[in-house]
Amino acid sequence: MATNKKNIVLIEDDEGITRLIKFKLEKEGYEVKSFLNGEKVIEYLVRSKPALIISDVMMPVIDGLTLLKEIKADPRISNIPVIMLSTHSHESAVLECLRAGAADYVTKPFSTTELILRIEKALLK
Repeated sequence: MATNKKNIVLIEDDEGITRLIKFKLEKEGYEVKSFLNGEKVIEYLVRSKPALIISDVMMPVIDGLTLLKEIKADPRISNIPVIMLSTHSHESAVLECLRAGAADYVTKPFSTTELILRIEKALLK
């Protein structure tokens, strides 16, 4: 299945943040499928081949960093860019995600306009 250039998967355990991101992205013409945690996401990603993944770092069941490493280790989906979201802004957290293969790292709270620009930039690569 080919990558859908407007399909984004959002993995975020905060329902308020999920609603906000989903609303803004859909307004920009993106289709957004959201999950509250990383459980069973890999199966969905392999089937759907989204253009981009946005994942919170701190989540129940499977944390975002573990999920990122699983995505990047799976050759079927390793080419999908992943933007990480986190309340942690210290350098070690950012570097750990970038070294694991994240396309970008956005700290909370964030501007949805900035997030959309970062999404557009990641999709150009």
